[in-house]
Amino acid sequence: MLARNNEVDGAVKSIVSLEKQFNGWFNYPVIFLNDQPFDQHFVDSLTPVVSGQVQFETISNSSDMWGFPDWIDIKKAKTCMAEQADRGIKYAGQESYHHMCRFNSGKFFDHAALKPYKWYWRVEPNVRFTCAITYDPFLAMQNTNKVYGYVMALWELGSTVPSLFSHVAAYKSSHNLPSSPLWKSFVDASWAPLPIRPFLHYLPGRDSHGDAWNFCHYWSNFEIADMDWFRSPEYRTFFQALDEAGGIYYERVSLDRSSFATKYID
Repeated sequence: MLARNNEVDGAVKSIVSLEKQFNGWFNYPVIFLNDQPFDQHFVDSLTPVVSGQVQFETISNSSDMWGFPDWIDIKKAKTCMAEQADRGIKYAGQESYHHMCRFNSGKFFDHAALKPYKWYWRVEPNVRFTCAITYDPFLAMQNTNKVYGYVMALWELGSTVPSLFSHVAAYKSSHNLPSSPLWKSFVDASWAPLPIRPFLHYLPGRDSHGDAWNFCHYWSNFEIADMDWFRSPEYRTFFQALDEAGGIYYERVSLDRSSFATKYID
């Protein structure tokens, strides 16, 4: 769980619910991460409610884990954040939110506390599990050769990520990746006549064929996944390309797994 000291009540609420409905039977370890050291109140409040091993870890406050990478124009990034906030884009004006998006998109699985593990279940503060989970989802996914599980898919706000689809489509094209059925399900194909269609790629959010993204995406807040999938050369290369494009800071891009899954999961 990624949480801050002032989210202690929400963290307790989530873990109590998780323990009641699942982990009380399985006793899996729980790892808490924070970009600042956890205070004693947080530690004392969460330790008794976890049935398995519990760790309280700090994220390195550096460009590698939590901070602006070297290629980002910090002045431009802060100006873009202020402009996004003025347009009413939720959280976009908070610098820490952008750092969090980058960490969750391409850094968390390399944190020293997570390196010994293959599987993880992301849990947020202030969530509630409404029924008993009587089976082990990690084992179920392993036995059925699944690498990624999500709870919901819904529509993104296009104003938050105007360049994401163009960058993803360009990456797909430059790496000669085929259009899988999953990729096609996320694309809003252009109905313009063929002579006109190629010119549509000059419009924001279009690929070289003039097609657009239908804005469907997975909510990664509730994901269960194989971290070896994230640690693969394919994912690292993909993340690096989009990270260097700058949308995480100049827009409000968070690499929801949809972008990668549509190309690499059949």
